[in-house]
Amino acid sequence: MFDLKKIKSSVKSCRGDSLAVTAMLLCAVLAGAACLFFAPEKSFSEDENRALEPFPRFSFESLRDGEFMQSVEAWAGDHFPLREKLVSLNTSAQLLSGRRDLASDYSKSPAEGGVYFGKQGHIYEALLPDTDGIFNANADAMGHFAEKSGLPLYVLAVPSGSQEQPENLPAFAPDFDQRAELEVLKKSAAKNMHVVDVFDKLSLKTGNDYYFKTDHHWTAYGAYAGYEALTKAMGEKTFPKSDFTYRTISEPFYGTLYSKAVWSGCTPDKFVLPYYNGSLGVTRQVLNKTYSGIYSEEYLSKKDKYSVYLGGNQAVTVVRNPAAAGGKILIIKDSFANSMVPYLELNFSEIHIIDLRYYNQDIYSYIKQNGIKKAAAIYSLKQLSEVSVANKLYR
Repeated sequence: MFDLKKIKSSVKSCRGDSLAVTAMLLCAVLAGAACLFFAPEKSFSEDENRALEPFPRFSFESLRDGEFMQSVEAWAGDHFPLREKLVSLNTSAQLLSGRRDLASDYSKSPAEGGVYFGKQGHIYEALLPDTDGIFNANADAMGHFAEKSGLPLYVLAVPSGSQEQPENLPAFAPDFDQRAELEVLKKSAAKNMHVVDVFDKLSLKTGNDYYFKTDHHWTAYGAYAGYEALTKAMGEKTFPKSDFTYRTISEPFYGTLYSKAVWSGCTPDKFVLPYYNGSLGVTRQVLNKTYSGIYSEEYLSKKDKYSVYLGGNQAVTVVRNPAAAGGKILIIKDSFANSMVPYLELNFSEIHIIDLRYYNQDIYSYIKQNGIKKAAAIYSLKQLSEVSVANKLYR
C-alpha cells in the first residue's frame, strides 16, 4: 500500500532545483518520444545508403519470444531525432581519439573490413585477404570460360584505391597486397585469355588521382586509363581523351565509402561525366525497353550518382552504336565496367553487358544466339575476392 503522507513529505522535502531538473528530463523524454512516433517516417538513409528499420508489427508470439522488443529497439535507433548529426558526431569522436579504421568487424568470419581515413581527404577500403577461396575459384572459372567458349577473353582486374595510393594511408595501416591476386589470375589464364595489368597506370606516381575520395570506384579519368589499356591489349583503336568533353555536375557527390562512416567533415567529390564531341546514335536496351544514350541522368540529383552509368547494375544491358567499326563484344563485369562504356561504345557496334551477380541463364547459349566473337571481363579485384561468379561460368 502507498503511504500518501510519506510521498507528500518526500515531495515537499525536494529542493526546487531538483524538481526543475526532473521536469526538464521528463519533458525531454516525452519530446523525444513524440518525435519518434509523430515525425514523418523515413524508409531509407541517403547518408548511410541503406534501408531503415520499419516499425514492427505487433503479435503476441513476437512479444513472447522477445522479437517485438528487439525490433522496437532497432526501429528507435534508426529513427532517433537528429540521428544523422549524432552519427557524424560519433565519427568525429573516434577520429579525435586517433582511430583511423572505422566501420570494421574483424570478429566475423570472414572478417568485414572497414574504411581508413587517409590523406588528401581520401577514404579507403580496408583490404583483407580472401580466406574462403572465392578469388581462386573465380580466377579458375575465367580460364575455364575462355577455353570452353573459344572466345578471346581480356580480363581487366582493377585494383582498389588503397592499393594504388598507399602513401595516403594512415601510418601502420595493415593492407593486403592485391598484386598477389593479379598473379593468381595470370596463372589461371587459358591459351586465349589475356590479363590486362593496370596497376602502374592507376598509381599516384603517374601524377594523377584516378579514384574518388568518398567512393570505391574510379573516376571518369580512371575509367579512361582502363579503356586505354584494354583497347591496346585488344588491338583496337583508342579514341583520344581530346575527343570528349568532361562535364562537372554541380551537386556534391558522397559515395559508398562515406556511407560506411558518415562524417560531416568529409569534402565531397566532384562528379564528372564524359561526352563524345561527335554525334552518336547510341541506344541502350534493358529487358524490352530501349533508351537513347547510356546515361540515366535522373540519378544526378540523387546520392547514388554513379548509377547514372547505364542506370546501375542490370542482369543484361545491350548498348548499340551502328556507326562503330568494331563488331559485337560480351562484357562480364561489376560496376567498375559501367563507367568505361562511354568510351567503349565508340569501338563496338554492340556491347552485350552481363552482370553475373544477377544473370541466371546459360551464358554459352547467349553467346551463340547473339553471334559474339570477343569477350572482356572487367572487375575490381576486391569484388572478385568477395562475390562468387564461378558457377555461372562453368560448362
